[in-house]
Amino acid sequence: MNTKAISRNMYILYTLAHLKKKANIRGTFLGYLWWIIEPLMLIALYSYVVGVIFGHSGADQLLMIAIGVTLWKWWSSSMSSATKSFRRYKGIVCQVKMPLPILPTSEVFGECYTFFFAYLILQSILLYLGFVPDFFALAITFLTSLVAVSALSLFLAVLNVFVKDTAFLVGFGLRILFYLTPIIYPADRVPENFRFLVDLNPFAHLINYYNNALIYTDKVQYENMLYGLVFSSFALFILIRVCKKLTPQIIRNV
Repeated sequence: MNTKAISRNMYILYTLAHLKKKANIRGTFLGYLWWIIEPLMLIALYSYVVGVIFGHSGADQLLMIAIGVTLWKWWSSSMSSATKSFRRYKGIVCQVKMPLPILPTSEVFGECYTFFFAYLILQSILLYLGFVPDFFALAITFLTSLVAVSALSLFLAVLNVFVKDTAFLVGFGLRILFYLTPIIYPADRVPENFRFLVDLNPFAHLINYYNNALIYTDKVQYENMLYGLVFSSFALFILIRVCKKLTPQIIRNV
C-alpha cells in the first residue's frame, strides 16, 4: 500500500471517528457533560456496592474501580457499536471502494473521544492524590488496548454479517464479561479454582496493566506489556487480511 492510499485511509478513519463523536451527543440536552456524568454515576454505583454492601473499602480499591469502569465504558461501547458497523453503513460497504476494516475500527477510535474526556478527569484526581503514572508503560498499555479492542471489534463485525444473532449475544456477553474481569474486585480475591478464567481474559490483563501504570508503578513489567502489544498487533493483522479476503461475501450478505 502506497503513502497516498495510507493517507486516504487515515483521513477516512478520522472522519468516521469524528462523525461518531458528533452522533453521540446530537439531540442530547447535556451534550458533552454526559462524558463526565455517565462514568461518575457508574463509579459511584459500583463503589457503593463494593464499599458499603460488601464492605471492601479503601482508597486504592475506589481508584481501581474508577479506572476499570472508565476503561470498560470505552471497550464495551466500542465493541457493541462495531459489531453492527457493516450493517449500519451498508451503503458505504456496497458503494464506496475502501478497506472494510476501517468501519469497525472507526467505532473504536470514535469512542476514544469519550474515553479521553473521562480519563483526563481521572488522571487529574490521581495526580492530586500523589499518583504519578509511568508514562511509558501507560503509552504501551493504551496502544495495546486500542489494537486489541480494534481486533475484537473487527472479528465481531465480520461474524455479525454471517451470524445475525451476534449483536444480541455481544450485549449479553459483555455484561457477563464485566463481572468476570477484576474491576470491582481485586484479582487476588478470585478463588484458585477459578483463577484460570482471569488468566484467559485479555481484559483482565489490560486492567492490570493500567492499574500498574497509573497506581502501582513499582509493579510495571514492560516485557509482559510488549508481549501483549505484539500479540494484539499480530491478531489485528490476521483479522484485517481475513476481512479483505471475505470482502465480496461481506458485501453480498450485509
